[in-house]
Amino acid sequence: MSETERLNALVETNLLDSEQDERFDRLTRLAANSLEVETALVSLIDSDRQWFKSCHGFSSKETSRDISFCTHAIERSDITVVLDATKDPRFASNPLVTGDPHIRFYAGAPLIMADGHAIGTLCVIDYEPRETFDDTDREILRDIADSVIGLIQRDEKLREMSELSVINRELQHRMGNMYAHVSSLISLLDKADLEHEEYVSRLREKVNALALTQSLIASSGTESVSMRELAQKTLAAFEAGAGEPVVQVEAESDFDITPRAAFAMSLMLHELGINSVKHGALGGEGGQACFGWSSGDHLRFSWEESLKTPRVDNSLKKAKGGFGSVILKRIAPKTFGGEAEIDIQPGSYRYTVSALPERILASEQA
Repeated sequence: MSETERLNALVETNLLDSEQDERFDRLTRLAANSLEVETALVSLIDSDRQWFKSCHGFSSKETSRDISFCTHAIERSDITVVLDATKDPRFASNPLVTGDPHIRFYAGAPLIMADGHAIGTLCVIDYEPRETFDDTDREILRDIADSVIGLIQRDEKLREMSELSVINRELQHRMGNMYAHVSSLISLLDKADLEHEEYVSRLREKVNALALTQSLIASSGTESVSMRELAQKTLAAFEAGAGEPVVQVEAESDFDITPRAAFAMSLMLHELGINSVKHGALGGEGGQACFGWSSGDHLRFSWEESLKTPRVDNSLKKAKGGFGSVILKRIAPKTFGGEAEIDIQPGSYRYTVSALPERILASEQA
């Protein structure tokens, strides 16, 4: 196993430079008293230092890894024992042996995690050499080291459970928002007197739009989504064959909006695009459409489209009624706390909706 992987395993414990913890202190006291030594440490081996999660009978919180006895101990699965450091060629010239605190005896049990990485040791130290460190002593040290490992792994499990709980609540919140929108869509479509195939098609289109928005919110890692990104990604569904956008997004500013506003915005944009394909500029030759916004006391969003040659059937006016108008005239304005206006002329269509900043902007911008 690589040193990088070992260090990553250590970092994931969240122990380095953490607060004093009486649970670990009890174990180092127990080790010192049981094995009749002056010092016992829970030592964590970082890249260039050894840091002590618990110190019994030792004043320093860390020392350089270059002079660490424990660096040698983590290289073995068994307990490392040094009966007299002055006679061990690995440590005879070590500053901790030749100078203060004049270590003579050392025994260290590696703290090996479930993934096989040794992140440190439980070690005991004395300042007089020993004649022996027998099997009973080794068993005591190993048992207490296992208790240290158990504490660390228990804390990791609790932290994972806490993180999973947060994720679960977040998923419930976000999926609850999405289910509420889907439920509303189904209710509205039920009232729209559509044929079965059209019903299924319209519902699928709207759910896909909501799913896209949910994906944007999730990938942002926050409780918000960029207005510009939402508009561009939603309207990309209406790209021309060469991948060129057929709806221009024209706005100088960008800002983050709430998930609730984002869901309503995606439905609104998708409905405007679908209507334009079926009845307006995106369904006719030479048609143009653009979407943008301006700010002030109220935010104002506008969709404009025009045809070089008006459709013979004047089909823009066919978009005035039906399910689409519910989204454009009721759902979007109500969610945004504003009002909607629709202006239909031969060969042109304009939809505008105002919004209260506090109803649409993410909290830090409202």
